[in-house]
Amino acid sequence: MKVFLSVDMEGISGLVRWADVVRDGMDYQLNRTFMTLDANAAIEGAFDAGATEVVVEENHGVEDLCDLRLDEIDPRCRVVRGAGRPTATCMAGLDADCGVILLVGHHARAGSFPGIMAHTISYGAFSAVRIGGRDIGEGELFAIRGGELGVPVGLVTGDQVVIEQMRARVPGIEAVEVKRALARQSGDVIPPARARVAIREGARQAVARARAGELEPHLGEPVPYEIEVELRAPASAGLRANFERLEEFELVDDRIVRTTAPDMDLAFRRIAYLGYGGTEGVVRY
Repeated sequence: MKVFLSVDMEGISGLVRWADVVRDGMDYQLNRTFMTLDANAAIEGAFDAGATEVVVEENHGVEDLCDLRLDEIDPRCRVVRGAGRPTATCMAGLDADCGVILLVGHHARAGSFPGIMAHTISYGAFSAVRIGGRDIGEGELFAIRGGELGVPVGLVTGDQVVIEQMRARVPGIEAVEVKRALARQSGDVIPPARARVAIREGARQAVARARAGELEPHLGEPVPYEIEVELRAPASAGLRANFERLEEFELVDDRIVRTTAPDMDLAFRRIAYLGYGGTEGVVRY
């Protein structure tokens, strides 16, 4: 079975502050290792359960989505990384040949409290992202895309808030709580060495259940997707100018943008565009 593993950084064991996940933080290089070792634990669990291939895709938007330590990654996997991927930025390695999706180091959706570093796609630009009028997080976007391809989500690791949100969308998902959120930048953490033991077992269980046919893809989201993004600041002059050339976007008021998409590949790209499309003339996504 081919396994798709999406690894983010905010939900990695031991990390609780924005300074932990940006290049200027005093522990950023060490935390890249923690991120890699959490991924390795899931890779090990997947192969323990009979995976034949593991595709790891980087989801953390720092350093052009190149944060894993490739000198420390499990050599049995392959890694998708870097900016400008030809599909939804963090889903280029996800296809219908995959048997299960594992979400490692993920975080709660924008607006969540006390979710550690909670956001959806862009913390700086978005205060909320909604589909069908319902607030949504990145893990849920993966679940919807997986459903389109017939691939179930089997595992999420992170704090208790993202776990609660993913269980509401994907009942029966395996979950590993590596820290308990106390506020947006504080938590009660399990030491990473112990957390990785739990991640390995969670991944093993998820892949074993997928191989046994016990996991179902997430289905039932109305299509086309009705998307609403609430910006943290009023839309810039550059973004407004770009909307003159992009009729698929509607600026409802200074901070609310609406659009639609027939599938999650395009939906993800349109949402992400609103985070970087503030310079006039930037109209490709």
